[in-house]
Amino acid sequence: MLFILSIFIFAGVLETLTPFLTRKTTVFGVSIPEPYVQHRQLQIFKKHYCMMVGSIVVTVLLGQILLLFTSIQEETFVLLSFILLYIVLLISAGLYMLYHIKTKKLKKQENWEAHVKTVYVMDLSIRDRDEVLSPTFFSLPIIITLALITFTYMNYDTIPDVFATHWNAAGEVDGWTEKTWISVIVMPLILLGTQISFFIMSIGMKSAKIQLSAQAKEASANRELKQRKYGSWYLAAINYSITILFVVLHYTTVILKNQTIPYFFPLFIIFMIVSLGGLILLIWKLSKSNERFDDIHTNETAAADDRYWKLGVFYINKNDPSLLVQKKYGIGWTVNMANKWSYIILLVIFLPILLVIFI
Repeated sequence: MLFILSIFIFAGVLETLTPFLTRKTTVFGVSIPEPYVQHRQLQIFKKHYCMMVGSIVVTVLLGQILLLFTSIQEETFVLLSFILLYIVLLISAGLYMLYHIKTKKLKKQENWEAHVKTVYVMDLSIRDRDEVLSPTFFSLPIIITLALITFTYMNYDTIPDVFATHWNAAGEVDGWTEKTWISVIVMPLILLGTQISFFIMSIGMKSAKIQLSAQAKEASANRELKQRKYGSWYLAAINYSITILFVVLHYTTVILKNQTIPYFFPLFIIFMIVSLGGLILLIWKLSKSNERFDDIHTNETAAADDRYWKLGVFYINKNDPSLLVQKKYGIGWTVNMANKWSYIILLVIFLPILLVIFI
């Protein structure tokens, strides 16, 4: 139960602080001309959002803590906690849209773009300092999973006719599946789809455009390089940890005939430490490298790309060959919906799941 609470606390804190983790030239998904990044009203918007989301998170968290002192069953508590987390995320999404609209309205009313000089900032030498991991580094997990699928079929006759496929919060088996040529490789198929999507994303991250500020060029370059570097490392850490998790669970379940219980929680805890701990480290690294606009001398600003963003969330630009671009709200990357490879990523991720459901 305490582990579930820790996930809720982390997600709640992240949602609360997101406006202050984003690039300073972007507020609630809206590009802000650099001379206006310190605008008082924008700071008020951010603070109001944080206060409201933070209050909701604290209220829900206190409610969950009180439930710990009741006779509520663990499975019920876990289910309720995830439902409450989704509700908090929906509320924060609604508040984001509210302040997205307010920020756009403020920008239009004060006609900021008419009072600045738009420039295009480029530095071709930055690519030489790029430390993004090579896509080759992401190919090894794919090879491991293909070998696991081959090994599974080589031992098909020794696999039990019924094997475990689901465990409850206590680590006990509560779901079983009959052996078929598809069911014995369900977990490797899902893993393979995830790994291929990571491989494609690593290619997209390597070739993604670098966005520079006009008045904080070196600082923005430093942030870009660090986000790309640590982002690729985090992606690799998730890729390898989920590979280890799925391979061990599949091997102990299918090949060793339901001997998973001793490995279930230790592996799951390690995976959560890597994913959540890695995300915390990534956020900390990026927050330290954010640009500063305390000393602005001109009215210059880098060219904005708001017309290619829908609601500040979805990026659609046919003229941009990039597969991945930095999010305009929060940290991390999102796909260019005008790039056909973005749909291939989604297909690769969900196809194994659809096969499991419908075959």
